[in-house]
Amino acid sequence: MKKVLIILAILGLVFGSLSAQGQGEGGQEKVVLKLATIYSPDHPVSVGLDNLAATVAEESNGRLEIQHFPAGQLGAEPSIHEGMRNGTVDMAVMGISEVGKRFSPVLVFDAPFIFEDATQMLKAFSSDLGQELWSEFEDTTGIKMVAPIYYGSRILTTTKPVTTVQALKGMKIRVPDQPNSVATWKALGATPTPMNLGEVYLSLQTGVVDGQENPLATITSSKFDEVCKYFNMTGHSVQSTPLFMTTAAYDKLDDELKAVLDAAVQKDVYGITDYIMNYEKTGLEELASKGITIVKVERQGFIDAAQPVIQAGAADWGEGVYQQLQSIK
Repeated sequence: MKKVLIILAILGLVFGSLSAQGQGEGGQEKVVLKLATIYSPDHPVSVGLDNLAATVAEESNGRLEIQHFPAGQLGAEPSIHEGMRNGTVDMAVMGISEVGKRFSPVLVFDAPFIFEDATQMLKAFSSDLGQELWSEFEDTTGIKMVAPIYYGSRILTTTKPVTTVQALKGMKIRVPDQPNSVATWKALGATPTPMNLGEVYLSLQTGVVDGQENPLATITSSKFDEVCKYFNMTGHSVQSTPLFMTTAAYDKLDDELKAVLDAAVQKDVYGITDYIMNYEKTGLEELASKGITIVKVERQGFIDAAQPVIQAGAADWGEGVYQQLQSIK
């Protein structure tokens, strides 16, 4: 009898614990969401998402918990994307070239040389055409584009200077394993070498690749400046890596939690964009003072070489769409 009572007591504690995990303060239903990225914990995207998780927890009195898994803990972007498809990942920050695998018209936002700066890119997202494209993306994929995040203007870092597009011939350049990136760098004359972000530092250090291209914040948070001393200012992509959320996860939220999430996104996710824009203004000067050579390139040659990629891309995103978005000022 004594043993039975002990077992019942233990079971009571277990089930009581499980019940508490499913409730916020005041006994209301709790929602737990998994958020995945590939970025290092100190990357501005990761810091901003940690802030987002803290804000929603506080403002919802514990009813909404976002569990953030940075640094590829839940896999590289293709695995994260698959997780959103099968329901094991609720939220993610991913590149547009990855999500464009399921709805190709949005690949236009990742096209080479489409935007001049972050301001133009953000205006394109909020334009009627931009909203129409992302609405169609949501209807097709069951994934909601919650907010654009300015990832940065991508630049080429190498072990030797590159001033002209002709200088890229024969150079092995690490690129994301995405069709847009591979096609662009092939058109520019390089040998594109796809690999996961976590493999790049060692590949640069050992000479497996001659360079890589990323925005400044990713370059420094990944410490690529330790193994690449030439920063070639190609600006070939003014890029967004938006915050995405499955519609199934969003529909779990009642109106109160949706309002909490929306407000937190406005503060913390859009705050990432503000931080990166400011960082790009000061970061290059700091790197130059530490021995990095900032190389000005003959950019028009790069733009001309990329035209076949832009023309071919119209088959995915529609004739004239690139030009319409590019004309937004």
